[in-house]
Parts: sequence; structure tokens; C-alpha cells
Amino acid sequence: MRRVMTIFVLVISLLTVAGFASGYGNVAGIFDLSTSARAAGMGGAFVALADDASAVFYNPAGLGWINDISLSSLVARQFDAVNYASLQFALPYFGAAVLYLDSGLIEGGEDVFRYASGGGVVSTGFNIGPVGIGGRFKVYRATSPNDVTGWAFDPGILVVTDLVRVGLLIENAYSEPILFPSHTEDWTPLMRIGIALTLAPSDGVGVNATVEGAGLFSGSPRLYAGFETYVDGLAARVGYDGDGVTFGLSVRFSSFQIDWAYITRDAFPDTHRVSLSFSF
Repeated sequence: MRRVMTIFVLVISLLTVAGFASGYGNVAGIFDLSTSARAAGMGGAFVALADDASAVFYNPAGLGWINDISLSSLVARQFDAVNYASLQFALPYFGAAVLYLDSGLIEGGEDVFRYASGGGVVSTGFNIGPVGIGGRFKVYRATSPNDVTGWAFDPGILVVTDLVRVGLLIENAYSEPILFPSHTEDWTPLMRIGIALTLAPSDGVGVNATVEGAGLFSGSPRLYAGFETYVDGLAARVGYDGDGVTFGLSVRFSSFQIDWAYITRDAFPDTHRVSLSFSF
């Protein structure tokens, strides 16, 4: 146990140092948005946890431990500016998700502007003992103001023990650039690595603590962290997503679960996110 805690503290220290650098921006930013209110409530630090249907999005290697069929949806008014929604399903070794972002009509004098984009994700993963391997294939398409497409592939690894989980996702390891009428945007390869400490002292009672770094070997890494505690069908969460503090709650009724997240920002309005999940 002492060795486990030492490793956990060392990784947190490493990621904290990396997190002092400035933030980074990705092409096809819709994939920087969450597909899970549970993960959002934990600051998006989910690459090492990845223990539910959102493994499809956060770390496909986690699909090797999925035992049932799950369907989940998320809706949000992102920072009181654009409408965002996602739908995903997962089953053992396979899953898929669709994402949609729409600003609606924005009037500016005689001009009317609208931004709309979507994303699709197909993931697969399996495990051999405590080690899981997976891949996430994602397709991006913007329909307004330009009709453009592009794709990228992200391999992932997840190591699971009784107390510690370590996850790695290499975003945009292979990709096809997005060709706009006036320029080309390349997908930037980024490494996302995290560690999670999971404690379950009794049935239905437990704690999950996770910390994650993204772009650690780039010029502008980011730090994410989350904490979750649950008792039977109730759970509470808090996190940091690199830009602000996040909070979350959930209620589970048998095979149905409702998750809520609250994301704070200094420069933008705060955002509420709600997820509905079914397991079969």
C-alpha cells in the first residue's frame, strides 16, 4: 500500500509541474468537449478511469473491461453560446459515439452567421490480464460556414490493478488534414497520460481520485484532476479541467443513471451538463 501511494504522489507531482504551462488548442475542437457529465464533473480526467460507456471517448482500451451494453446521451448549452449534444453506446470490446455542435443563427448587422460541426467516434479495445489495448477512430465534419472533413486515429493503453489504474492515449497519432477553402489544418499529435487511485472498502461504497496531463511533451501542457465518492446509487464529484473548477452529482436507479456536471469559467458563463445512461 505504501508503494502504491508513493507512485501516486510522484505522478501527481510530475503532472502538477507540467500543468503550470499555458493551455493548448486543438483542431476539430469538438473532440475537446466531454461526452459524459460524470467525466466532466471530474475535470475530464478520465483516461485512467475509463470504467463505463465513456471509455469509447476517453480511452478505448477500457472497453476490454465492459461487461454489458450501455447507451448514454448528453446535452448542454455550452457557455451560454452554442448547443452541444452527444450520443454514445458501448458493449464489450466495441463502442461508438456521435457529437454535434451548433451555434444557431447569429445576426450581425446585415450578415447572418452560423457555425455547425459534428464528430463521429468508433472505438475498439480488449484486455490481456491487467493490460488493455485499444484504438479510437474519429471523423470530423463542419457543415457551416464551410463543408470540410478530416479524420484521426488515437491508440490507447490502460493498466488496471486493484488499487491503481494507469491510462495513456496518443491523440491524433495518424490523421488526414482538414482542408478549408483558404488553408489546411493539421491534427496535432498529443500525449494524454493519467493515473487513478480506486478504493472500495465495502460493496457499493468507494472513492476514485485521478490526475491527468495532456500534451506533456509539447510546448503547452495541461493538467486535469478529479475526485469522486459514491455510496450505493448516489455519487458526488469535484475536479479541475485546466481552465476552472468542476462539480458533479449522480443518481442511479437499477439500470438507469442521471449525471449532472457544473463547469465554471472566469471569462465565460458557467455551463451545466446532463447525461442519461442505460445499461442492459
